[in-house]
Amino acid sequence: MIRTIIKKELLENLLTYRFPLFFIICAALVPTSLYVNYLDYAKRLSDHNEQTRLADNALAASRMWEIHMGTIPIKGFRPPSPLSIFATGFESSLPRYYEFLADGYRAGETSVGDESILSVSGKFDFVFIIQMVVSLMVLLLASDLVAGEKELGTLRGVFSNSVPRHSLLVGKLLGGFFAVWLPFAISFLIGAIILSLTPYPFSEGEIGLRVLVIFLSASIFIFSYFTLGLMVSASAARARTALVAILLVWIFFQLVIPRISDMVASVLYPIRTETVVSMQKSLIVKSLDEEKARLLGKQYETIFGKGTPFTTDLPQGPALNEWTAFKNTTDQQYRDRKAGQLRQLEDAYRSEKRTQLSIAGSLSLVSPSAAFTRFLTDLCGTGEIDKERYQAAVNAHQQTLDAGLYSHVNKTTLILPGGGSGSSSSIDKFVDLKTLPGFYLTRAAFAEVVAGNAGSLISIAFWLVAPFAVAYVKFLRYDVR
Repeated sequence: MIRTIIKKELLENLLTYRFPLFFIICAALVPTSLYVNYLDYAKRLSDHNEQTRLADNALAASRMWEIHMGTIPIKGFRPPSPLSIFATGFESSLPRYYEFLADGYRAGETSVGDESILSVSGKFDFVFIIQMVVSLMVLLLASDLVAGEKELGTLRGVFSNSVPRHSLLVGKLLGGFFAVWLPFAISFLIGAIILSLTPYPFSEGEIGLRVLVIFLSASIFIFSYFTLGLMVSASAARARTALVAILLVWIFFQLVIPRISDMVASVLYPIRTETVVSMQKSLIVKSLDEEKARLLGKQYETIFGKGTPFTTDLPQGPALNEWTAFKNTTDQQYRDRKAGQLRQLEDAYRSEKRTQLSIAGSLSLVSPSAAFTRFLTDLCGTGEIDKERYQAAVNAHQQTLDAGLYSHVNKTTLILPGGGSGSSSSIDKFVDLKTLPGFYLTRAAFAEVVAGNAGSLISIAFWLVAPFAVAYVKFLRYDVR
């Protein structure tokens, strides 16, 4: 019985004008977006390789003491994600590279500066098409699935026969879904074939597996929205009422919830901005450097006498040995204090940021669209997980350079109690840069992405089951009289 109803619904949808219209839209948008975004990815990859080559050449041509002193920065470049052609995410907003200096790292340029306001406000990628175009069309196609037959009175004739209501509802759901899923599946296959004709790295790592999961996730997302449409249609008495309700549901889930969640989280759990944290770091560095300079200046006058000018050309003897030992000990103490306070400030800010993001993420998961976006961007290496990994890699590389390179630079600044100051710089060991590990970004594995998106997957599963349960109850209780 269910198979017959599925065939009937599928044929009815295939023979209407809506199926070719939906197919044309999907076939025009999905393959086009994949190919255009592949060309953009290929350009970004070429730029990345060229920038890396030029930076390496510039570093090799620099004088060693300039690198040790931090005058010439060491750059670490972030390679573009191959799967960003499906979900742009943070790809264009994150820095393309970081510069590592003796006094810390700083962010380089982003890709946003190369784009117009229209492209920044809405990326035309696979996720955008599924969310903004396909989801709306799927809801509209499902709006008269039950309400239309109620209004026309055809359900009265169907119920006069011995057709189980649950079989009829399941048949309508599956038949209608296959009619909207088929154009999407064919369009995705066309896009995949086009990509296979390019040098796109399908065979690298987990890319092939992730593309398959992207397709399955999009299919499930479309099914959840079709189920939502069925729920509204089963709850409405007229097709026009169902249409208005469906538009409101789409606006609420697609536009309101994903965008308001961050605002609500910032009100419920306000935190410092990154600019404020950066200023606090600068104050810590400045305060400790000044404190150390005054301490060294006081000890210098104690050892060598008041009015002795500071110079690195001090005569050999017990006084020099005492000064050298005190200076080395003081440098190490303040280096440890500075690193500890900066790390404590950074850890506190990151913890606050994670808490705020967690609140925003939990609020946004009310919407299946937000859950789909979070999962797919993380799956494509352009979401929150890889953003955090990028920042962690930058911090780790800065610590590596501090320990293996910049720690061999001795910078001494004195503020003498009697007035005046002095400074000197020296390098106790020149380090070959080839012996230091280069900057490397490891993207999140598939298992990590799944584990980190447990909430998103639960949300999507909920919106698969709950709307159908409501539609089932409404349909069973429908009085045809």
